[in-house]
This record gives sequence, structure tokens and C-alpha cells, in this order.
Amino acid sequence: HTRTGRTEPVTLGLGVSFRYNPYTDAYLVVPAAMQTIGVVANCITKEKQGINVLAYVQWQIHDFAVAYRKLDFSDPRDPLAIVNAQLGEQAEAAIKDKIATMSVEEVLTDKAPVIEELTTRLKAVAEGRNQGGEAKGEGLGIKIITVQIREALVSSQRLWQDLQAPFRHQQARIARISELSMQTDIREKELETRRMNETREAETLVAIERTTQSKKTEAAELQAEANKRQKTLHIEEHL
Repeated sequence: HTRTGRTEPVTLGLGVSFRYNPYTDAYLVVPAAMQTIGVVANCITKEKQGINVLAYVQWQIHDFAVAYRKLDFSDPRDPLAIVNAQLGEQAEAAIKDKIATMSVEEVLTDKAPVIEELTTRLKAVAEGRNQGGEAKGEGLGIKIITVQIREALVSSQRLWQDLQAPFRHQQARIARISELSMQTDIREKELETRRMNETREAETLVAIERTTQSKKTEAAELQAEANKRQKTLHIEEHL
């Protein structure tokens, strides 16, 4: 709540009431709740490849005595719309600058450098902090709560497929080796089973042959013994 002729606010605070003179006074009513900004940055990597980065920034007014002097809350329907748009543009620029120094592979596998760069840049603008995190000014009177990268998407479908190809080929190779190994194991098991069956069959045939020969030998011996006895009896009858 400001008044003509006074450099400082007449009334300032959360949920306060005051007398208002429309001829000399002006006032701003601004939400104190945390704000979330969605950011879509169409970036170019150092290999000149397109990547779309989806991020979001959450911020909140920290010191309204500073914020009302440095930020534009003039839209009566949405006092924070202009601020959100400005912070969104700052975030988009920071993301693009960082992505321009990274490869596609780096962006897809590790988003921490992008988050760190974005957080540092926004804190420097919003909170007046340098890269070491030390305050260097009053900033804009707002506080950056969190910065996150939701997703990074390769613009070129062909490039995306090419990036996935090594993994697909590796998985196909592993699957093929596993299949061949399984087939080899099965063939070895079948051959081993066949060998064992044939060995048992051969041993059985040998045992049968031995038994048959033994029976034949025993029968021949019995026949010879009978013939011998018959011959002995025949000799005795002549005597």
C-alpha cells in the first residue's frame, strides 16, 4: 500500500488491512503461494542436434519490500503472470546455453549439469547470489525453491533410433548367444543320453551273448558227459 509523496510503503505485509484513499493511494495484492513454471526449451547440442528439454521451476516471494519495486505485478487478473513469463524466459535461456556445450549422450544420461547451471543462473538473478552461493545483492526479492528437468527428448526420430541401436543390438546379441548356448546344451544332453542308452544296450547284448554262450557251453559239457557215460556203459556190456 503506497501513497503519493512517500518513498516507502504505508502498509506492507501478509493479510493486513488498511485505509485506502483512491486519490492519493495505490495498492497491490499479490499471491504469496509457491509458483510453478513449466519450461519447454528447444535446444541444440554441440553436435548440432536438436533436443527438447522439459523442465519446471518453483519459486516464491521472499521479500515483498524488494519484489514490489523490481517486479511487474501490474496485471490485475494475474499479478504473477509477467514475473512467471520473465523467469520462464531466463530458465529457457540458461538451459539452451548449457545444452549447447553438451553432447546428446551427455544430456540423455546425466541431467545434473543442466539442473546445476539452471539453478545457479536463476539464483543469481532472483536472489542476487554468485556462483559460490554467496549473496551479492538483494536480488528480486524472490526465492528459487526447486529446479528439475522432467524429460529430454531427441527431436530427430532417426537420431533417436540410431542412439537406441547399439543397446538393441547388444541385447539381440546376448539373446542370440543365450539361444545358441541353450541349443548346444540340449544337443550335448541328447548326445549324452543317446550314448548312455547305446552303452546300456550294448552291455545288455554282451550280457545276453555271454549268458547264451555259457548255456551252450554248459549244454555241450552235459552232452559230452552223457556221451562218455553211454560209451562207458557200452564197453561194460561187451565185457
